[in-house]
Amino acid sequence: MPVCLTKLCAMLPAMESILVLEKPVLTLKLPCMVVGDLHGNKKALDFIIDMWKSFSCPQLLFLGDYVDRGKASVEVLVSLFEIKLQDWKNIVLLRGNHESPEMNRKYGFFDEIGRNEEILAEVTSVFEKLPVAAIIPEGVFCVHAGIPGVCNIDEISKENSFEFLWNDPWEHKGMGLSPRGISIHQFGRDILEDFLKLNQLSMMVRAHSALLSGYEWHFGKKLLSLFSSPEYCGADNRGAFALLNQSDMRIYVFGGKEGKYELIETSYI
Repeated sequence: MPVCLTKLCAMLPAMESILVLEKPVLTLKLPCMVVGDLHGNKKALDFIIDMWKSFSCPQLLFLGDYVDRGKASVEVLVSLFEIKLQDWKNIVLLRGNHESPEMNRKYGFFDEIGRNEEILAEVTSVFEKLPVAAIIPEGVFCVHAGIPGVCNIDEISKENSFEFLWNDPWEHKGMGLSPRGISIHQFGRDILEDFLKLNQLSMMVRAHSALLSGYEWHFGKKLLSLFSSPEYCGADNRGAFALLNQSDMRIYVFGGKEGKYELIETSYI
């Protein structure tokens, strides 16, 4: 068994013992750095962690989709689990739709672990314990994908999280079916605004969508999408992450140049 995979397997019991104690919805502190999809991009993760350390920002929130499609899913998980085990209160890992065996079998992670059913089952058990959402002060709701409609966040559970991991925003009113598949939906600005009002929140930050610029605003800046894996599946896209402070939000866009990643632009909100 490859050394990195052996290391991952050894970390799983400790990870599960921590995650089982975390609630489905966590409450974080400011300042907080928020990261979108990584999809096995270890180079991007290394850059993001270096930036996080340079900001002296204690809280680091990942929005899910750590594995599949990229070439280094095992390495990404090992790095994420290492920093989580070192500082479990400040490092928060939410679940994405690719933290599931159905996706792992189709999009690369299962192959990366040697198509080992036992290891997949052990990793899946850890994935199922990941929290679903997080709330950052000033009323920022963070989740991998979206919402299933106007619901109370107190009703969110790890066992019934499917639409929080899959749903997308759309430019129409109400809820609609999604081209992504059965039981997946799209939600409009009216649904989001009612959801935010019901839960006394101000905005949402989510991931889930591959974006050329690394980020995209929706619904009059009530909703921010982040994608943190540049050169995704061979594309020429950028990556982005956000830093939330007491007084502002900064969106950092990064990409490749001469084999390295570097910051390209910063937007202040």
